[in-house]
Amino acid sequence: MQFLYRYMLLNFLFFSSVLTGQVSVPQNQIKAKIEIEKIEDNYKITGRAENLTDVIKSASYRLSVIKNNDKSNNQSNNSQVGLFTLEPNEVKKLSTTQINVSTDDEVIVLLLFYDEDKEIIAKDRVVLGEEKKKMM
Repeated sequence: MQFLYRYMLLNFLFFSSVLTGQVSVPQNQIKAKIEIEKIEDNYKITGRAENLTDVIKSASYRLSVIKNNDKSNNQSNNSQVGLFTLEPNEVKKLSTTQINVSTDDEVIVLLLFYDEDKEIIAKDRVVLGEEKKKMM
């Protein structure tokens, strides 16, 4: 009897965690998109949001730019945060920043969207300068 009770409890916990995991991150409702434009030695970085549904959606965002230089061991981190609301099927520019990049720099750009419970609902990531490391 005790074995049956443990078996049922483990099954309940397993299936409830599986169902919770699938419901908690609906990345198919809002799309995060990072756009990069090179202007000489600078990069213009724009974070965009797209509502993929037919209802109004609201969320918060964080656009992070992390710049690493392996030669000098320097690292800089710049984050922009805010709130946005999207009409059905709307695409909106959220934030723009510009950075100077040297040949020794690697830049990681990360755009995260959060719901009202601070759960990640969408993300995009771009790495600049990564191909130089692979060649070495």
